[in-house]
Amino acid sequence: MTRSWPTLPVSIAGVILTAVSVFLLLDLRIEADVYGLLGQQDPAVKLFDELSSQTPGLEELLIVCDSESMLDRPVLNRLVDLDGVTAHTRSYLQSGKSPVYGFSLAVDASDWQETRPVMMQASDILAEAAPQCGLTGTPAIVYEMQSRVDKDLRVAIALAVVFVSLLFAFVYRIGLLALFMMIPVGLGIAWGLAAYSLIRNELTLLAATVPTLLLGIGIDHCIHMIQSCRYAITHDRKPRQQAVLLAWTRMLRPVTLASLTTAITFVALGRANLSGFVDLGWSGALVTLGVYAACMGLLPLVLLYCPEQWLLRTTTFDRPVRRLAPVISRHGALLSSIAVVLALLASLSASNLEMLSDNHKLETSGLPSRDLQERIANEHELTTSPLLLLFDNADDAIELLAATDRPVEINSMMAIPEVDGLLQVHPVDNPFLRADYDRTLAALGQWISAEGLGTWTASGAPALNARIDELLTKDVPRVLPFAALAIFAVLVIGTRSVLLPIVILAPLSLALIWLAGVMSLFGIAVSAVTIAIAPLVLGIGVDGGVHFVSSWQRHDGQLEEVFAETGLAIIVTVTTSIAAFGTFVISDSPSLIRFGSQASLALAGCLLVTLTLLPTIARRWLPPRDRKGEA
Repeated sequence: MTRSWPTLPVSIAGVILTAVSVFLLLDLRIEADVYGLLGQQDPAVKLFDELSSQTPGLEELLIVCDSESMLDRPVLNRLVDLDGVTAHTRSYLQSGKSPVYGFSLAVDASDWQETRPVMMQASDILAEAAPQCGLTGTPAIVYEMQSRVDKDLRVAIALAVVFVSLLFAFVYRIGLLALFMMIPVGLGIAWGLAAYSLIRNELTLLAATVPTLLLGIGIDHCIHMIQSCRYAITHDRKPRQQAVLLAWTRMLRPVTLASLTTAITFVALGRANLSGFVDLGWSGALVTLGVYAACMGLLPLVLLYCPEQWLLRTTTFDRPVRRLAPVISRHGALLSSIAVVLALLASLSASNLEMLSDNHKLETSGLPSRDLQERIANEHELTTSPLLLLFDNADDAIELLAATDRPVEINSMMAIPEVDGLLQVHPVDNPFLRADYDRTLAALGQWISAEGLGTWTASGAPALNARIDELLTKDVPRVLPFAALAIFAVLVIGTRSVLLPIVILAPLSLALIWLAGVMSLFGIAVSAVTIAIAPLVLGIGVDGGVHFVSSWQRHDGQLEEVFAETGLAIIVTVTTSIAAFGTFVISDSPSLIRFGSQASLALAGCLLVTLTLLPTIARRWLPPRDRKGEA
């Protein structure tokens, strides 16, 4: 009896899942809390939140004007009367310097949803009455950063859809099929995000990149399925119904393995100390599984009911890709030697990689509010995010204020009357640079010890930034090895072999080594973004190796047949992933630019080793075997 695709049950299930997803997604929002990487449960964040709730002014909204301009009383009154503003707390008015006005807020200064109404109204007042003035302070930085991220993510998703569609249309000469292919991918992303919303109703900065990332990954699955279906029609001479079923059967194992390796890579981020990585891990894993279910369930419907000529049209690069096979067969050893030598050189260079010492600046550079912050720091020696010292004994804080031998690293100190034992410290150097922060904290520790004072705790935005740097250092050696071992375990179970996972993973390690070497060569420091990219690239890059080895086994090691069925699909899939990541390069957000550029570079390395080094290794370690029993 001829099998047929269960169109009706699959369609009904898709409609139900989509309806439920739309309902759940209504409550999902993007948030860019400055301390989102740490998470609200981190002890450092809890302490700072507790202090902020007890006293206004720790994170003020500041207005900075040109040195010749000042705000008049009516404008100050309009600002104070805004919902969310509690008082005009201080002014710095010195001759020849930029006037600075501070306003305390009743809302959480680091929450974009709460500060946005205040910022929008304050901006409108200044635009009308004092255009020579601007906003700064944590509320302004959060507002500008989140607005920029929100815009960048929307633009990135739109551009990813356009670029991927154009690339697919150019290669396969079928623009409409590319658009129809987006339907199951988009639905799968929605299903995954809906599942994530059951765990958490907010997407942090890193987690918000998941839809764009999974757009490229989901399309990869679709391309392999389409290419396999085309191969079954043109090579195996199967009618379309049988070709779709045969393609689904052939792709089931490799696509399942590819999806599981990607999902397990995201899950590996769940072992990180930084809450932002954990959120990225869970959202990425769930969206990966959603995309897998949608592609394997709904794409066959597209292939069954689209015009048949879409599956028969000659592709642009089909023959050139096939011609690569004999070239690689003849020069595989040379190409492998070159790849290994480059990896050795890159590993030597990678030993000089540095850790980004100002994670705060990674998110806030390029913002007008940040420029104003630096201006008043230079003119008034005033940081908008001072270091906070909280003494267990309130009398110790009073004694420290009275001490006369203040270290040269400390510019000024003041007591916060609303909280006993709390001091606000303005360092001379930038407290967001880890070296300056450590030097300032060491000077404070020595001074407090010399005065014979008791226990104290550092807090404030600089301390939170240092906390991110501390946890990031711990996550570097923790996440990537776990991801590699987890991927290896999934491949061992899926392939029922120990040799095959080694063959697949060994070449991909070179791509990460090349990335580290290039970063070191151009002086690009390791950051939170880089740590997130490394395991993701490993999980995504392994997909090409899985499909290559699966096709290699089906065709008894005949490289020309492997390239005929899978070669073009591997090239297009990795290229689409590079296109999806590459859309972040034109963003305004520095962290997204780093994310897109570094991931694209690493994926390009994965493509290179998959097409050149992997065939050479497979020829040596995976001898042909009898495949007569294959369906």
